[in-house]
Amino acid sequence: MEDIQIALVPCLSDNYAVLLHVPSTGATILVDAPAPQPIAQTLTRNGWDLTCILITHHHSDHIDGLMSLKSASNATVVGPALDQNRIPGIDVAVNDGDEINASGLAVKVIATPGHTSGHISFWFPDMGVVFTADSLFALGCGRIFEGTPEIMMTSLKKLAALPPETRVFCGHEYTLSTPASPSPSTRPTRRWRTGCARS
Repeated sequence: MEDIQIALVPCLSDNYAVLLHVPSTGATILVDAPAPQPIAQTLTRNGWDLTCILITHHHSDHIDGLMSLKSASNATVVGPALDQNRIPGIDVAVNDGDEINASGLAVKVIATPGHTSGHISFWFPDMGVVFTADSLFALGCGRIFEGTPEIMMTSLKKLAALPPETRVFCGHEYTLSTPASPSPSTRPTRRWRTGCARS
């Protein structure tokens, strides 16, 4: 498989959008749309044309840039069927286990509820990458707003079952803030963070 260019785009205070560019076809896929300006700037700077937008869940910090980017590009929007009434502009509604072609790239949809009831992750098996948004982070899982710990654990087990070499892209930069949390459960990671900051 050819090398796909991946650009991590910081948005808002700690969100990430991700752009995947296919040089041979010129296609560019966006995963989540927190804010239009930094994404549009990255597209322009690289000379990329947006062709497909994958949305993981309905929270505003993942969709606020969606309609602006869609109207500027005519990109196809793929999103969770369970959130179709809460996410504007979905062209292709998907469910757990669906396999789609996103601008020439094979993608498998994994339902990962817990953070929200309709939350999905996008696995690109040929590339060995998964986009987990707010279900899985570097040091934990997302907050549970529309589920239970049991539901979230089931979602995390699905992600853990992916091949061990799979690279994970999450929706926020919490690598330093999570260990700084005052929760007693984060004391070991606070010690880890202190060690990282010193090295």
